[in-house]
Order: sequence, then C-alpha cells, then structure tokens
Amino acid sequence: MLEVEEVCAGYGRSQVLFDVSVHAERGAVTCVMGRNGVGKTTLLNTVAGLLPAMSGRIALDGGDVTRSRPHRRVRAGIGYAPQGHGTFAPLSVAENIAVAREAAGRAGPEAVEEALELFPRLRPLLDRRAGLLSGGQAQQLAITRALVTDPKVLVLDEPTEGIQPSIVAEIEGVIRKVADRGVAVLLVEQYMDVALRLADEVAVIDAGRVVHAGPRASLEDGEARRLIAI
Repeated sequence: MLEVEEVCAGYGRSQVLFDVSVHAERGAVTCVMGRNGVGKTTLLNTVAGLLPAMSGRIALDGGDVTRSRPHRRVRAGIGYAPQGHGTFAPLSVAENIAVAREAAGRAGPEAVEEALELFPRLRPLLDRRAGLLSGGQAQQLAITRALVTDPKVLVLDEPTEGIQPSIVAEIEGVIRKVADRGVAVLLVEQYMDVALRLADEVAVIDAGRVVHAGPRASLEDGEARRLIAI
C-alpha cells in the first residue's frame, strides 16, 4: 500500500533521515517508534509531502508520489493528522471538516457521516470554533479531518499526546476500526503501551535510521525495547 524506500530528508543542509525504508500495508497498523528527536515526525512530514525527500522513493499503490505536492498526495489517498492537531482555529468544526473533504476532491458526504460515527462527541460541537475545543476534542477533529478525505493510508503523529485517558481509549478504538476496514495506518506513538496494543508491525528509528523492523512481537527483544526507552 505505502512504500517508503531508502528515503533521505532533512531541513536545509541538516540531514535528519538516512535511507529510511518503511512499509504500511492495507488493514494493518505500522507503528514508528523511537526516542524524541530521532526523526519520526520528519518521516511523516516527508510522507505527507510537507517536507521534500532529498532522495529515495515514496509510492502509494505502486504509484510514485515522491515529488507530488501535499494536496496531490491527499487526493491520491494519504490522510494526515499532524502532531499538534493542525486544525483551523477560527473556523467551526463543521467548516474544518468541509475544508478537508473538499480538498480531497473525491470524498462524498457519506465520508463525513462515517467519520462522525467514529467520533460522536463532535456532533454537538459542529458549530463551535475549533480554537475553543479542548485538547482531546481538537485531536478528534484532526483525525476526523484526515478520515473525511477517504484515505487509503491514514498517517497519525502522536494522536494521544496530552490527551485524557478516556479520549485515548476512544482514539485507540477508532484507529483499530479504521485498520479493520482495510485502511493502512502509519502511526507515530510515544506511549509504548498504546503502541504495543495497536501495532501489527513496528519500525524503530534511532539517529535517523531504521534500526529494527518487524512484527509487533519482535519488540520482545530487549535491545529493541532499549532503543525506544525515553
């Protein structure tokens, strides 16, 4: 579904990723793990097209999107909920959702209903400005915005960061349901217990390189766990 092959990326002259390869398959959750500052968010921004790859290849369903602009990747089927929500604070919840759906150019109104079924707490808040939402509500809106683009791959950066436990449980449930519907999920998650509950596959990054990749059970290895200890 999503193939990241030997990608190098960074900021200006500062290279952050070195020949990173990660795959996300349909119906599975691939969790990218590692300490703070090792390049996890840089990887997701490169997948979403917010940061250009210096070299390497990114493909979706076999089609090369390495040089595609972010809106082209959305239309191709990459939905991204970045760290820190990334919603439009002055717009209402409903307007935020509408902007995301229209940007995708291919998602029908049924995609909105399906997303709101996953996050029913947002229904009574549709007229509220996004800037007035709590952290948990804003994170639900960020994921909803990604879902209403009808993605083939859902890319999530730290979706449970700073969120109260009850909302964390809801977000976990939604991620699992989305994967069970056949969507590929590429997830960065700092909390090990959440990551291990959700992950089917894992990729551990250290100093900008993938140092361990495999099924979730492979993290039983002590060395792999050491690499993701905060």
